[in-house]
Amino acid sequence: MSNKKFVEILESINKKVKEFIFSVDIFAFLIFLLISTVFWVVISLNRQYENIYNFPIKYCHIPEGMEYSADMTSDIDVKLKDKGGVLLTQVGTRHDSLIFDFTKHPEIGKADKILLPTSTTFEKQLKAIIPSSTQIIEYYPSEIIIEKGALKSKTVPIALSEDITCDGGFCLGGEIQIRPEKAKIYANQDIIDDIDTIYTELIEKHNLTDTLTTTVRLILPEKCKSNVQDVEVFIPVEITVEGSTTVPVSVINVPPHYHIKTIPQEVTVKYNIGRSKYNKVSPSDFKVTLDYNDIIDSHSKLQFVEIKKAPKSVLNCKLSPESVEYIVY
Repeated sequence: MSNKKFVEILESINKKVKEFIFSVDIFAFLIFLLISTVFWVVISLNRQYENIYNFPIKYCHIPEGMEYSADMTSDIDVKLKDKGGVLLTQVGTRHDSLIFDFTKHPEIGKADKILLPTSTTFEKQLKAIIPSSTQIIEYYPSEIIIEKGALKSKTVPIALSEDITCDGGFCLGGEIQIRPEKAKIYANQDIIDDIDTIYTELIEKHNLTDTLTTTVRLILPEKCKSNVQDVEVFIPVEITVEGSTTVPVSVINVPPHYHIKTIPQEVTVKYNIGRSKYNKVSPSDFKVTLDYNDIIDSHSKLQFVEIKKAPKSVLNCKLSPESVEYIVY
């Protein structure tokens, strides 16, 4: 067959295909196909179907001093029956948790192990979630097993994990307080023996200019429960004022039969302090020293003095003068 003849055949086929596609008949066919598809979908969605859906379980009000098996059922599968259109709305839906409330099952406290029918335990809650026309066919599993064992208890202090700073011109007005200061914890003997303190989550507050009260959660070790879940934190903040006092210079590490006299014999300590503590600071709260060991290793007649003791409440301590002369005799 020549190339010319072959091309003529292809053009003829192409022409017939175009005539078929753009004819009235093909458009009518597509319209009827669409209508029939819609009818088929409507009929299918009105038929009764069965399908299985998953529902998570949330346990609440677990008695403090009791330990319950870690492999308790975390969710259940439920076979539901309804029209296809109704069941289709359940596909991909995140279902609400079914609540298992220990306070509603007092029979649990009378035995170490108990089996509860899933249907009677959750049916009322389930019917409140699903459409009224939907039938519950079956539960998987059909029973929930609750196993318990006694836990050991211990009261331990709570320690605050904090990163707190005040803005310039402000300071803490006292100790940071937490309430409550202790927690009662419950755990197995081998776990509870290793716990001496329960810590809070890190609380970060910076550039504070006013007193703050907030709450922070506890960090409980794995497999440990507590009667306290979070604590209230009170952070007192106040404005700072400048203060000063005159303190004698004490010479330390002086050998026997030696005497050291400093000139001057007193220096001024300047500091910042919270306004409420301004009148509570006295010279005896400070100790300024000159070390004899520094003198014998030096060829200078001027020696720096050092603040060896100061109240925790004072900030930014400075000496005036910072160095003194001395006489050895």
